[in-house]
Amino acid sequence: MTASNPLSRLLSGMADVLDVDSVEAMAIRVIGAALILLTTFWIARALRGAIGRRVKARDPEDANTNRVYGRSIQVVVLLVGVSTAVHTLGINLTHLFTAGGLLAVAAAFAMKNLAENLVGGLILRLENTIKPGDVLRIQGDEIVKVKRIGFRITTVRSKSEGDLVIPNAELVQNPISNYTYNDELCRIDTTVGVAYDSDLEQVRATLQDVCDGLGWKSEQRRSQIELIEFGNSSVNFKVLVWVEDPWSEGHFRSDLNWAIWWALKDAGVVIALPQLDVHVVAESAVATDR
Repeated sequence: MTASNPLSRLLSGMADVLDVDSVEAMAIRVIGAALILLTTFWIARALRGAIGRRVKARDPEDANTNRVYGRSIQVVVLLVGVSTAVHTLGINLTHLFTAGGLLAVAAAFAMKNLAENLVGGLILRLENTIKPGDVLRIQGDEIVKVKRIGFRITTVRSKSEGDLVIPNAELVQNPISNYTYNDELCRIDTTVGVAYDSDLEQVRATLQDVCDGLGWKSEQRRSQIELIEFGNSSVNFKVLVWVEDPWSEGHFRSDLNWAIWWALKDAGVVIALPQLDVHVVAESAVATDR
């Protein structure tokens, strides 16, 4: 009995020092924080894999950029999960969040353009609106072909064989014509004016024969001949032809113009020139009127 007195006094002292309810609450917090961390690691890993696979499917050759996107998403998810777990343990992070928020706002202002381009690159890859190999018409009416969509910039090739670097944000925020978004079908057109004394049915038939004889035209759409205007010096026609290679549309337009020129020449149709009629009044007639 006397031997148990020290043990009893020790247990009694520990009971006075430790609050059983507090221990249970702390245990629940620790378990909750652990579950949050495990869930966070699982979500971060799953998101990294899913985004990596999707981005890789869009551009399988750019493995470095794919890894950067996956790791960036993973880091963001981990930061959120760790912060939540620490808060669950009862540690007050209010001041830290406040300071971090101020720093984040300052960094956002300082890195606004960089952040826009980074997000723009991710949007382009996930939405698949623009991808390597696409033919675009950008501002300035220039035709370019996409070579690579990077983490911050997109590299394109111009018709003059020069490489252009375009910030990703510009491709997301500005109107861009993508000739290969759904398919590679592209329309080319040219105009020609003939003299007013021409047989218009003959002109129309000649132009249609030219279009039908083009070996490079697409069979998906029939070529069209439109009488668009009665001009000052000519009757103007527009010739519309569809092709399946938008990158070569300039070359095809040149071939079309050559074919039209020789076909109208062979048919005896006069391609009209701008002309101005000048009426000369004789000096004697003017004097007589006076």
